[in-house]
Amino acid sequence: MTASQWIGERCPTLVRPSILLVISAYHFIMTILEIIFLEWRPFKLFNLTRVRFQSFARLWKTNGELMSAEMPGPTFELLYRCQGVILDIGPGSGEMLGRFNPDMIKALYGAEPAAGLHPGLIRNAEKRGFKDNFHPMLCGAEPESLIPALHKSGILQVSEKGGSAEDGIFDEICCTRVLCGVPHPEQTIKSLYSLLKPGGRMVICEHVANPWRTEGMMLARLMQVVYTLLGWPFFMGGCELQRHTLDYLRDAGLWDKFELKYYGPRDVIPFVVGELIKKHSSMDKSYAEAVKE
Repeated sequence: MTASQWIGERCPTLVRPSILLVISAYHFIMTILEIIFLEWRPFKLFNLTRVRFQSFARLWKTNGELMSAEMPGPTFELLYRCQGVILDIGPGSGEMLGRFNPDMIKALYGAEPAAGLHPGLIRNAEKRGFKDNFHPMLCGAEPESLIPALHKSGILQVSEKGGSAEDGIFDEICCTRVLCGVPHPEQTIKSLYSLLKPGGRMVICEHVANPWRTEGMMLARLMQVVYTLLGWPFFMGGCELQRHTLDYLRDAGLWDKFELKYYGPRDVIPFVVGELIKKHSSMDKSYAEAVKE
């Protein structure tokens, strides 16, 4: 491959994230202006975290449908096969709900921390055939947020000793472009593992750190650092480009099936997509105790 061919093929994938970064920065500025001149609440700007969430919700409401029209690998097929009692982490305003088959789902719990996205989430749930079996929850995926919300919803019993949840209440847990932004990802993923029934399935579609040591590209890995320094996590609601989510998932517990494949491994935003099946074994508890030690 000549230098010109390489530039023509690789440069677009290296600079494409800059478009989304600029758009997200624009929505952040517009959010600040709205708070000052429309809401007339300038003191709200002192709560920067809240402003960032509002900005990201504004970005998603404007662009979420377009950003969800295509997904890497067999993501749509994996979601369509979901059945039973489902936990959907970070459903946004519900653009992906149309990829599920409501006839196969007994109950779908959506954990979405952005309050501004909930009206659209509820509308899309009704539009896609979910009625009484859809349960929106205003919470994140981290256990200190998710566990109380599940308890409030009535699906989860919490022990009197301080809040550990009963293991194994969900048949499936779906993580679609969300683990990049959760606080304390290793702890959060282990908590999700504990909420999955033995034999239950976890559906994964997550962007990760570029695997430059194996099938990725060093320049793409470097650009992840550059975009991070330019403010990607700040403007994108805490989204991290450099997470080793695949490793966190593998270390969360014991799996009967662990099938994750890289898609776009040479891109700045490569994905891992696939499904994990939790092991049918009493060894899970001993494994968890060993990890703690």
